Amino acid sequence: MLDQIRCTKYTDCASCSFYQKHIFKYRSYPKGVLIPQERVLQNTMYFLLKGEVRVNSEEHPDTIFREGQFILQPVGSRVEFQILEATEAILYLFERPQNVCNERYNKSISMASAGHVGPVVMDTVQPLHNFLYGMKSFLDSDLRCSVFLQAKQTELLFLLNCYYPIKDLAAFYSTIYRYSKSFQYFILQNYQNVKDVEAFAQLGGYSVPTFRRLFKDTFGEPAYQWMLKRKCQDIHVDLLTTDLSISDICYKYGFESLSNFSHFCRSNFGQSPRAIRAEREEGE
Repeated sequence: MLDQIRCTKYTDCASCSFYQKHIFKYRSYPKGVLIPQERVLQNTMYFLLKGEVRVNSEEHPDTIFREGQFILQPVGSRVEFQILEATEAILYLFERPQNVCNERYNKSISMASAGHVGPVVMDTVQPLHNFLYGMKSFLDSDLRCSVFLQAKQTELLFLLNCYYPIKDLAAFYSTIYRYSKSFQYFILQNYQNVKDVEAFAQLGGYSVPTFRRLFKDTFGEPAYQWMLKRKCQDIHVDLLTTDLSISDICYKYGFESLSNFSHFCRSNFGQSPRAIRAEREEGE
């Protein structure tokens, strides 16, 4: 009888400035669908309400997860899904793990950053199961107020924190830290080979917004600002410690002319390239 009771919704969230599409999503697919490999644009938890799915990614190679289970794919990773049985899923998208309990959060972050090898497929406990089916009904009703969804986000984090051991949560979140480390390595290996943020994003196969977001999460400052600092540091080191000519240094860092290079040095160091080079010669 209760299943037949339907609530009347008197609000139109889609017309509100607080309407939010990108925290929780509901997805359903028939058996046999192949979702080709694509890059994940935000850290995403995939909660399977029904069905069976084969996942192929670096984090979950040829891994099957089923109804009542969930996995995590970190931002920037590439993943392919093969729908083995008709599937319903709730997706939760987020920037970074959030703190709802200082002691457990600090312990799990410390353990997660130490790394974990192998796929992690989690089982849904009953309180989380109830939450997910509630979210499905809210999403079906298009109840997407950002304030409401942020409250549901906090509820989800409390459920994960309260009903799962720290070591399991640490293993679950470790893919984010492992991917961040590989992203950091990619940046440090290639920042001297690109002219600007757009070229850097293209080199890594990212959209520019995703690259900027992931970069700031990893390095704590905007990509352009970080790249400019590094460029200044490297130019200064070359002028003071190498035998490269000023012309060689100018073109090494992509300047179109010596006058442009000189203007850059005056703006960032308060001196011309020749004046900086003279400091080395005076100290010898």
